[in-house]
Amino acid sequence: MEAGIDYMCEIGQNLRIKSLQLSGNKFGIESSKKIALLLLKNPYLEYLDIAEVDQTISSLIYFTTVMRLDQPMYNETLKILDISRPNPGCMYFFNAEQFATLIGHMLRNNTCLFALHLQKCGFNCHDIECMMVNAQYNHTLHFLDLACNNIGDHGMHHLANWLIKTSALRGLILSKNIITDHGARILSHTIPFSKLKFLDISFNKITDEGMVNILNSLKKISLIKSLRIFGNFLSHITAKTIKRILLSKVLYQTNLDVKPYRVEDKWYCAQYPMDCSKEHLYDMIELSTKNNKKAETFSNIYKFNETSKIKKRL
Repeated sequence: MEAGIDYMCEIGQNLRIKSLQLSGNKFGIESSKKIALLLLKNPYLEYLDIAEVDQTISSLIYFTTVMRLDQPMYNETLKILDISRPNPGCMYFFNAEQFATLIGHMLRNNTCLFALHLQKCGFNCHDIECMMVNAQYNHTLHFLDLACNNIGDHGMHHLANWLIKTSALRGLILSKNIITDHGARILSHTIPFSKLKFLDISFNKITDEGMVNILNSLKKISLIKSLRIFGNFLSHITAKTIKRILLSKVLYQTNLDVKPYRVEDKWYCAQYPMDCSKEHLYDMIELSTKNNKKAETFSNIYKFNETSKIKKRL
C-alpha cells in the first residue's frame, strides 16, 4: 500500500483528478505526510478524503500547514477536506487542544475550503474555544462537520458567536455530541441571525424543552431548509410542534429526519429516512448560495469516475 502511495505522489504533479478518496486505508503517518505534500504539487485536486487512515498529530499538522495562505508554499485549489477519525490507538496521547488550535489558524488563513470534516477528533468545549479564537476570522467555509466529538453547551456558545458574527457556514453537523437544553437554547437564539441552511443535532442530550426552543425559532422566513434531530429525548410536546411546522410548511417531511405520529391522545416521534450522503449535502448548500458562479457543482466533483477512483487499491 505504501508503495502505491509513493508512486502516486511521484506522479502527483501530472495526476489530473479532481477527487481522491482514500478513507479506510491504514497506510499510517508517513504516507499521510506525503499526501499532504502532494497538495503542494497538484493543482487539479478539489476533493480529498483521508479519514481513518491511522493519522496522528504529527501528520495532521502537515494538512493544516499546506492549506495556510501565510506559508511560503500552499494549496489554493482544494475545496473539500476530510481528515476525520485519527488513529484511535493514539487518542490517549492525542493533543486535541493543539489540533483544534492548528485548525483555527488554518481556517483564519484559508479562503479556498468549502467543506471541512473533523469527526471523532476528541474535541471538547475548551478545544472548540481554542479553535474559534482564529477560526472566527474565516468568511468562506460553508460546511463544517464536528460529529462524534465531546462538544457540550460551552462549545456551542463559542460556535454560536461565530455563526452570528462573521461565519459563512450554510451547513453544520453536531450529531453525537453532548449538547443539552442549555446549548439548544443558545442555538435557538442564533439560528434566525445565521446563514445556516442545514443543521444536524441528532443524538445529543436535548429534551423537549430545548428542542421546542429550536423549532420555535424556525419561521416562514427561516433559512433552515433541512434539520436532523432524531436520537434526542423527544416526546409529546416536540412531536406536536413538529406537526405544526409541517402543516405550516416551514419545513417539509423530506428534509426532516423525524415524523410525528399519534397514539390515542399522545404524539410521538419516529425516525424518518432522508438522504444523508455528502453529495446531497454539498448540492443543497451550494444551490442555496446566492450568486454562485461556479460552473461545476461540488457533487460532480464528489462523484469521481472509475479512472480517478483510488480507494482500497493501493
